Amino acid sequence: MADVSVLFLANSEHGQTNIILAMTHELLVRGDVDVHIASFPALQKRLEKLLSDNSDAYNDTFRSRVHFHSLRGPSNTDVFIRTGKRGAFHPPGYHGAVLGFLSLCEDIWGWTEEEYVDIYHCCMDIIKSVQPSVIAADFFFLMGRDAAFNAGYTAILINTTSLTHIVLGLQKGSAALWKYPLPGTGFPYPLPWHQVPFNTLAVLKTAKMYHGSGRRREIRDWHRFHLTPALKELDWPMDVPDNILPCGPILLPTASVEKQDPEMAAWLNRRPTILVNLGTLYAPDPQVAENIATGLKSFFDSWKGEGVQVLWKLPPHPHDEDGIYHRAIRILQKEVDEDHARIQSWFQVEPMAMLRTGQITCSVHHGGANSWYEAIQNGVPHVILPAWQDCYENAARAEWLGIGVYGNRSRAPNIDGKELSKALFKVMSNRSYKDKSVELSKLCHKKEGRVAGAEKIVEIARNPEKMSMEMPELNVGDPRCKLYEIKNHAGMALQTVDPPKPVGKNSPKPFHIGIAETILVTALCNTWFMLPLLGYSMLLVPRLRLIGLLYILYIKYVAKAHTTGTLPLRNDTFRTSWIWKMFAAYFPLRLYRSTQLSPGKQYVFGYHPHGVAFRGAMGALAADSAGFSQLFPGITNTLLVKDEFFYQPLLREYLLGAGAGGVSRSSCIRHLTKNGHDGRGMGSAITITVGGSREYNIAEPGTMGVVVKIRKGFIRVAVSTGAELVPVIGFGENELFDRVDVKSSRLLGPLAKLWEWSVGHKVAFSTGRFNIFCPHRKPLNVVVGKPIPVQQQRYDPDEKYIEELHFQYRVGLENLWDDWKAVFGVNRSVKFELVD
Repeated sequence: MADVSVLFLANSEHGQTNIILAMTHELLVRGDVDVHIASFPALQKRLEKLLSDNSDAYNDTFRSRVHFHSLRGPSNTDVFIRTGKRGAFHPPGYHGAVLGFLSLCEDIWGWTEEEYVDIYHCCMDIIKSVQPSVIAADFFFLMGRDAAFNAGYTAILINTTSLTHIVLGLQKGSAALWKYPLPGTGFPYPLPWHQVPFNTLAVLKTAKMYHGSGRRREIRDWHRFHLTPALKELDWPMDVPDNILPCGPILLPTASVEKQDPEMAAWLNRRPTILVNLGTLYAPDPQVAENIATGLKSFFDSWKGEGVQVLWKLPPHPHDEDGIYHRAIRILQKEVDEDHARIQSWFQVEPMAMLRTGQITCSVHHGGANSWYEAIQNGVPHVILPAWQDCYENAARAEWLGIGVYGNRSRAPNIDGKELSKALFKVMSNRSYKDKSVELSKLCHKKEGRVAGAEKIVEIARNPEKMSMEMPELNVGDPRCKLYEIKNHAGMALQTVDPPKPVGKNSPKPFHIGIAETILVTALCNTWFMLPLLGYSMLLVPRLRLIGLLYILYIKYVAKAHTTGTLPLRNDTFRTSWIWKMFAAYFPLRLYRSTQLSPGKQYVFGYHPHGVAFRGAMGALAADSAGFSQLFPGITNTLLVKDEFFYQPLLREYLLGAGAGGVSRSSCIRHLTKNGHDGRGMGSAITITVGGSREYNIAEPGTMGVVVKIRKGFIRVAVSTGAELVPVIGFGENELFDRVDVKSSRLLGPLAKLWEWSVGHKVAFSTGRFNIFCPHRKPLNVVVGKPIPVQQQRYDPDEKYIEELHFQYRVGLENLWDDWKAVFGVNRSVKFELVD
């Protein structure tokens, strides 16, 4: 058994699996890799043919190193055939591109929910059985992609199309809207100005459809690498990320035509040949077939150059009756009788082998990836007759590269005989098409695409860390400043950046410093109403009214910076400024760590208690006032609070700048899977005040009530992302404010009820120093506990595992309290309580 095993998850159609089979061949040639292929039964026959045709290239153990795993359920072809359509054809342009994308979602990806889930579970069973070193999933095999994603394995995504399909949305300056044509439109590159509006509308419409289809996977999402048979020189000039490898054409090894069919070899050698091969799934209707025949006949009649012949694959649709193409064949009867034209329902010889003979002078095809790359690899000019999606893109690209002609531009997706004849004549009579095709083919021969792809798969299988971008070197054992330790009675230690001070009353400060700190802290504690009040007051100033209104509408209905996870307005200068240093000095506020945290992981910090205003979380875990960056180098933490705060003018900017974000589930996941050292969340952390408003309502001095029994959402977020759980306690948080009973007051009681009605829930009213909303000057010690490892379960998490983690978290939180309450001067009468 080899030390590396590769599992391919793929559809069974020729165009999509040729790449899989090509790399399987190369991995077997290496002789040190076990190959597993999970696909539908139709692919097994092709795999057996590959093995028998190339057995001489493998060592004696190759049969024991390749394994086929049959998937149950309908294949991609089966799903499409039952629609009764001849193809997923659509016209070019805005409407056509939208129709094509809709067909992709509904027809090509047309499995029922039950079929989808059944095939998905079959893939999961195979993954669990094989336990591969790496998974390589066909981009168009959605169930395989989902299984690879949810199984948590290192995964490589294999694309069959151009680079545009992968990186279009990553181009800077929204270039996908105005510079690059959307696949399916057939627009040329660079986009003419009059087509920019239509391209922009098409991009926005299809993006909306894609994001709502459930098929979305970000290019930098989950640990994966992209392999594509494209080359940068064969595509529009674009920026390509490091996790995408353009291998060049990834093509099957083929025996020579002489070996496969000696008679066909002799026929091809008679004269230059035009190969008409419109793809595996393309079965034209009788009228289109007749138009193709008319175009070929017109070319035969008008061509005065060197004698040529035509080889045409004309497959019937599974729903067709015999003889459906008799009218088309009759048009070329003279050429067929003279053996200048051959029309076959299926080629017994691989098209690649025919292209390698050098006798094919023009390849007429639909623009599909396989036909496109086979012709390019062999330096053969194209006449492209596109009818859907990427085929239109390749037709436009062929003309831009000068290696072919868009042969049905005026009638697509249909075909006009005269236009086809003119396209053939143009390519056959102009030597420049051949010269440019040969020039590009030399680029493809520098290194076989299947060799480059196989090498990268093995490299990633042996070094999974290479899936990620390089992470900055961080020596967590050697912090950037001196750390101090404090110990408890059991000898356990905490580390902090400030020298510890004896527990007890704070030493007096100079009067002016005390006043400055008090004013600053009071202002920071009242930003929740002062900043929105100031923001809304812009509406009262005539010159600012329009700007203020537009701004308020923007943050309420458009702005989503608090949920994207990309931290666009986070301001480290503000977070580490004198403002927060003075804030921390007021209490004083100190941050302690129980252990180092690896910057190669993700974390969910659960902060308790919420208190009246979670001042410890805001100062130590959002802003960097207590040495978070020194204690946890390489960790980017975000405090998550109610989304409603981010709809308030100026308060939104304050919170985002200080390092806060929205606490919705989607926001939690994005903050843990975006950015980071690898662009996928490595080194990201979020802090959630788990108890929320319930914990706020029971917060008062001399208590430690924790609302966690009914809180499991944060556990689910950790499980879905693989983030470790970290309990955090703010010792002294509940001592900062006093509770005020306003219900018995004649004056304040009605106002309190009005306030509760306006916010939609009960509110416990509080006050602090000087009977205003200013916290008492009491020590606030935030202790970060030890992380609880979490096994990632992206899909359908196990409820028993959720309960187990929830129990571990509660125990860890209670132990953290018991271990350190005496050190931080907590009164013995204060009990740790788990409140419903």
